[in-house]
Amino acid sequence: MSLVYSLRRAPLQAQHLSHIRNSFPLITSSIKHSTIWKQGGPLANLRYSGNTKVFISHYSTTQSTDFNRINDESTIYNRVKPITPNDQYVSCTTFDSKGNITTVSKKYPKMDFLQQNDLFPRDLRKIDTSAVDVIPSIMVRKKNCILVNLLHIKAIIKHDRVMVFDTSTPSVASKLGLFMYDLEMKLKLPAGNMKYEFRALECILISVMSFLEAELRRHTQICGLILSELEDQVDRNKLQDLLIKSKKLSSFHQRAVLIRDVLEDLLDNDEDLRDMCLIDSSTRSSHEPVDFTDLEMILESYYNQCDEFVQQAGSLMSDIKTTEEIINIILDANRNSLMLFELKVTIYTLGFTVATLLPAFYGMNLKNYIEESSYGFWAVVIASVIQGVLITNYSFRKLGKVQKLAMMNHGPSSKAIPMNNLSLIDRLKWRSRWMYFHRRKKLHYPTSREKDVIWRMINDDKPLK
Repeated sequence: MSLVYSLRRAPLQAQHLSHIRNSFPLITSSIKHSTIWKQGGPLANLRYSGNTKVFISHYSTTQSTDFNRINDESTIYNRVKPITPNDQYVSCTTFDSKGNITTVSKKYPKMDFLQQNDLFPRDLRKIDTSAVDVIPSIMVRKKNCILVNLLHIKAIIKHDRVMVFDTSTPSVASKLGLFMYDLEMKLKLPAGNMKYEFRALECILISVMSFLEAELRRHTQICGLILSELEDQVDRNKLQDLLIKSKKLSSFHQRAVLIRDVLEDLLDNDEDLRDMCLIDSSTRSSHEPVDFTDLEMILESYYNQCDEFVQQAGSLMSDIKTTEEIINIILDANRNSLMLFELKVTIYTLGFTVATLLPAFYGMNLKNYIEESSYGFWAVVIASVIQGVLITNYSFRKLGKVQKLAMMNHGPSSKAIPMNNLSLIDRLKWRSRWMYFHRRKKLHYPTSREKDVIWRMINDDKPLK
């Protein structure tokens, strides 16, 4: 899975590497025996520039998964099953401070569960088992626990245990089982200087970001393939597929934005960051200073990664919208071409009809005084052809003017029409219209009383009544 760390602290120095190993054992323990670590990979991925605040950027590692162990029936991955929602109970799996699983899908009465964990009834809306998607959230309750609701993960994090709530959706159960397996492995690693609640929260964020990254990669591949095919040929089935995929991409973009906003709200609120440093009630002191630097660095890292997903999804949506606009332009052009072809056929039909009008009159069984003429037939034929050609030519000229008018007239023109370019009749019409409007314009001159009122208004001598 890909991790992105952008730690805003100080320029890179030698002692920062030891700080990273102590503060982020989940990273160092996963990569210290890898080929990248032996070849100095982390040093190659560390970037710094003078007094810049970013000294680690885009560190990526691939964590291998033991699939033989996952396929074991005794692992938590195979023990997590979808449950039936119940209004009286909540079902969750509990991990202790050492990463061991103490209970699997254990049911608790809701009221007893709220009293044991010092929660409010409204908090159950965020963590209750249901198939309805709830807005993502990360909330803190009295320095006692952290309520996490991100995508398929609903959990309560305490200073010494984690409770992951079960789901009623079969498709989500496999993802939840894989997350629990990963959580068990991560919590069993050496903790170092990182607090237990931070490690659990980081594991949740890793799972969420991995899920978002996989879904974004799938959307990018499918939508990119459809867009490349539409560049070659506009097909109805491809457009329908693009519409369906764009709706799914829009839903993904909305979820990623909501998760990014949750992380941003936490980073902007120092009080919530301080409360997320959970302390045992027996050792809690109100005057004890709390260091939430590691937590801020973790949230900042995954905020940047989530923001990158949002930007990539937004860019893909912009490409789809641009493609749709181009396709609409192409379809409009094709539709206009068909309409133009239809008009041309209509014009030719009109010319042919007008050309046959005179022969129709000539063929009537009435005396027309040219039956005996040797030039009558050819005169009618020539006159009919000339008549049809004139009507067709006139119609095509009108059609050409309409086409030019549609392309050139984008708005009202402010330029005056030269009188020299107008015909005599048009000039007479224009002058008569101008004289008519000027005759109708009558100026209103104020009376003496109105002059006095205006004068008082100007000088403010008396109020106007």
